[in-house]
Amino acid sequence: MTTVRQLAPVGQDAALDALRRMWSGGSGPRTLLFMGPDEVGRRLGASWLCALVNCQAADVAARPCFECESCRLLLAGAHPDLKEVAPALATESGRLKRDPEIRIDQLVTRERGDSEPLGPWLRTRPRYRARVGVIDQAHTMNLPAANSFLKVLEEPPPWAIIVLIAPGPDALLPTVASRSVTVRFGAVDVEALQGRGGLPQLTPVLAGHPAVRLGQPGALVRANAEADATAAAKAAAEDLLDAVNGNLLDALLGAEAFAKAVTADSAAQPGPLGWLRELLRQRGLVGYAAALDAVDACEQALAAYAQAPLACAVLALELRGGES
Repeated sequence: MTTVRQLAPVGQDAALDALRRMWSGGSGPRTLLFMGPDEVGRRLGASWLCALVNCQAADVAARPCFECESCRLLLAGAHPDLKEVAPALATESGRLKRDPEIRIDQLVTRERGDSEPLGPWLRTRPRYRARVGVIDQAHTMNLPAANSFLKVLEEPPPWAIIVLIAPGPDALLPTVASRSVTVRFGAVDVEALQGRGGLPQLTPVLAGHPAVRLGQPGALVRANAEADATAAAKAAAEDLLDAVNGNLLDALLGAEAFAKAVTADSAAQPGPLGWLRELLRQRGLVGYAAALDAVDACEQALAAYAQAPLACAVLALELRGGES
């Protein structure tokens, strides 16, 4: 049976209490900004808010009950009154976008655009009490998209709630940020909460995951779900560092193997480059800074569709010449 903990974001009691207070009288702010770092539960918090405002439990204090029809639909990922908009990560040809963005046609009706943009969807009456529209990575809205949606943000339909997810107000256009009420989601002590609220126990691989240091429960849950890919990505980064500490041939062969890992179709988050950044923290301050510059340059080259073996060979040579 699905439990309450699998929907409520772990470690975010203060944010959930704030939302409960805002909506204690049955109504509350219609445009919200869920601010905070990535992977700390902001999207899950938006789902929880949808559960709260649409729950059918007679006892208001018991909402969300996670047992009524509305809550069960939400737990099943099939709630008719919850819709999310996110930036497209790939081009029409399938390549990763260098600068993902939310387009105007995802928010308002445009010829040959999105078949169900968020604006018209919000204007449709809900099946239950409220429609909740979530704009993930709202800071990636391009200027035409943001401007086209300002009126909706200022005056949503009376049954609609809009949740913007972004690092903070400064990441948004002032005209967008000024129309929203901010709810803060902070980093989570995942070590203290491991095994609770759906968080996994920290295996040797997970214990070294950057999500532990950064307080990102969402990233840790996904890493655990893709345990084999996570372990493989970490091993690829470790093997490269071993190789660059050997002779030149070892370094180049290691770079070739690392390039294959980087370009593999893997569900690991972070991938080999992300794990490499984490492992490089063991270097001294000067060496660490130089190594990060090299990793960033490699990532930028790959984003610009450079040949992976060449980009990784340059990375290996840069790391070889840096502080060990």
